[in-house]
This record gives sequence, C-alpha cells and structure tokens, in this order.
Amino acid sequence: MLKLLKKWLAPIDARSGTCACCGRCCELFGGHLNAYDADIRRWNREGREDLVQMVNRFGWIWVDPETKRPLPRCPFIERSETGLTLCGINEVKPDMCRDFPRIEVGQRCMRVSNSEQIKE
Repeated sequence: MLKLLKKWLAPIDARSGTCACCGRCCELFGGHLNAYDADIRRWNREGREDLVQMVNRFGWIWVDPETKRPLPRCPFIERSETGLTLCGINEVKPDMCRDFPRIEVGQRCMRVSNSEQIKE
C-alpha cells in the first residue's frame, strides 16, 4: 500500500496546484476562513442549516453553533484508511476552500511548496 501511495504522490508538480490530500491546508487554515455570501445563499438553498449555523455574524467559519467561538480547525476533515485527507462536505464546501490553492501560497499545494519530499 505504501508503494502505491508513493507512486500516486510522486507525479505532484509544485507548479501544477495538484492537491496531495495531505490535509495541511485544512488543518492550518480551516479555523481561519470566511464564507462568501454565495456560500451562505447556496447552503440556505440546499437546506444546509448545519453549515449556516457554523458562520458567525462577520462571516467567519467554522464556529461552534452555540457559542459562535471559532473552532481550532475545520470540523469536516476526514482521514481515509490510507492516510489521505478528505473533505467531508466536498460537494458543498465553501468557495474559499474550492478555490485553494490561492496566489498567497503561489497557487501550489502547501505540501509541495514547503519542499516536503516523499522519502523512498
């Protein structure tokens, strides 16, 4: 399995923006995001009150629905059996997440842009 994972990750090109599914961006930035108005309208339209309740009055996500205090990271991070990080709300995730990687990180996967290499 490790060999297969290495083979799958090997072609990642730092210039391509290809996601390595390592979860680094979700873990680092997941508690410091804001929802666009379009996200909130979409979630309301799709009946995702659970997501709307996790937005505070300033548009920051992910917050505790009761206290409105920010959560330390995205609550929808899921790990696969192979260790890959997956988005638990991929179909309805915020546009900010959908648009990542952004220019701020050189439009590259953070794992690759941080020069982290796969060990043989």
